[in-house]
Amino acid sequence: MNLIAYIDDIEAFMPHFVLYRRGFGNPYLVGYGDYCQSERNSKLTDCYCTACRTRFEDGIRKPKEYKHLEIGTCANCGAPVEFRQMNRGRSTFYYTKNFAVFEKVADRVRIECIIAYMKFADDELQPEIDCYTVTRYELSPGKAVQYWCSYDAALKNYVWKPKKSRAREPNYARGFYWRDNNYTLINQEAVESSFLRYLFKDEQLPSMYITWLCRYAEHPQLEYLINGGVPQIAMDYIYHGMKVRLNWRSNNMKKVLRLSKPELEYFVKLEGRGYAGYINFRKSFFCGRTPEETVKYYDDFGKSWDYVEQIEELTKLPRKKIMDYALRKKNQQGTAFFLICYRDYLRECVMLDYDMTSTAVTMPKDVFSAHETTSKLISEINDEKINFILKKNDSKRQDLEAVDMELGLILRLPYSVKEISDEGAALNHCVGGYAQRHAEGKLTIMFLRTLGHKSEPFYTMEVSNELEIVQCRGYKNNQAGNPKPYEIELFERRYSEYLERVKKQRLKEHRKKQQHEYRRNARRKARKAC
Repeated sequence: MNLIAYIDDIEAFMPHFVLYRRGFGNPYLVGYGDYCQSERNSKLTDCYCTACRTRFEDGIRKPKEYKHLEIGTCANCGAPVEFRQMNRGRSTFYYTKNFAVFEKVADRVRIECIIAYMKFADDELQPEIDCYTVTRYELSPGKAVQYWCSYDAALKNYVWKPKKSRAREPNYARGFYWRDNNYTLINQEAVESSFLRYLFKDEQLPSMYITWLCRYAEHPQLEYLINGGVPQIAMDYIYHGMKVRLNWRSNNMKKVLRLSKPELEYFVKLEGRGYAGYINFRKSFFCGRTPEETVKYYDDFGKSWDYVEQIEELTKLPRKKIMDYALRKKNQQGTAFFLICYRDYLRECVMLDYDMTSTAVTMPKDVFSAHETTSKLISEINDEKINFILKKNDSKRQDLEAVDMELGLILRLPYSVKEISDEGAALNHCVGGYAQRHAEGKLTIMFLRTLGHKSEPFYTMEVSNELEIVQCRGYKNNQAGNPKPYEIELFERRYSEYLERVKKQRLKEHRKKQQHEYRRNARRKARKAC
């Protein structure tokens, strides 16, 4: 392809400049922006416009009105330009832009993807424009070939070779550097006069335009999908690489998509959305006696059939029976919501050792009320287990409870996990989320009460396993206009001193226990030696 023939079209998309200096158009000062001594007070501006390629003297705008790197219009030709001083910014200027140049040759279309660049030479005012090719394409009916440049050791030169893989979008990046892969079309009229002209009639061109052309050259049936009411299928095929195989050998749209007439009418209403999911649903999950039945069940269970499979595994019931049951029992929140509740109910039945062969268990009259019943039973069982662990751990931290008769305050451990949740609800703070960790012994929650009202929530304290006060909070974390009173702060200081004494006592008991174990092991070894 002769790219020189398109250099004017490429230049039209490049930026233009007005290079300016104070004074007259002095031919000896081509590459400089300084003015001569006689031009110091000149009111003229010596300019050169790269759009009209003319050097002129601007007597309307004063030299002070020109600003370096400012956007404006040329005073001579009116083209949009960027102002630059003649001696500033030209040597470092380098601008690039991506292009795709089209050319028709007989019944083929050639595409050359190039990167055009613009830069200034040392002593020239007109920038030079050049380009280099990134990749090439050759499209013919039934075939799309992409070429890439590689080094041939035998020829000791770079040659263009066809890629073995399918033709794809051009990659303008080089190495590990990121680069914008958008491109501007040059001579796109060549496509409109070729065999590719039927793809997009009077429509805005889409993204990944070259990939569209390559796929259309390989499979002209794409036109049927776009104009036949299912454009989303064509878009999924181009953009996402559809995993469902289409029958490109046929020219009948129903045979291309492997759909019957009712199925095709259904997807025309949806503009082709969900086609791949329907094919997988029909192939892997459920295929009805008629296409209408398959479409009906897909409409209700197309996005939730994995829940049906989980329910089938739990109940061993047929899929169609489960789906019919869901359609009868679902509420206004839809099929998916019902299936989630139904699945959770069955899992709880398994945990409770219910008879999963009984229809009364697997298909209750009211799933939602049955789910509430099993949830309550599970929570009661869990509370019993947690409270058992709680009592076991509380026996080791009874020494943390304290009473301050002078301040009239008592600090005690919770009796159950539910009491911690009730404490959080009464004081409107987040201590309820600490209940599990308190029961497991990862931290300690203490209730601070007044001696006169021992059962009324007052303050809640968290103590770490290192026996340090982490926090002590009242109603709404003391953020509701109720700052922490002096008595509580005093109690915290006294309790911190008490925790230090508990630390020492526990350390002392731990050392005694170690010494006792050491002596016992020593006696055992002595007996064995005898």
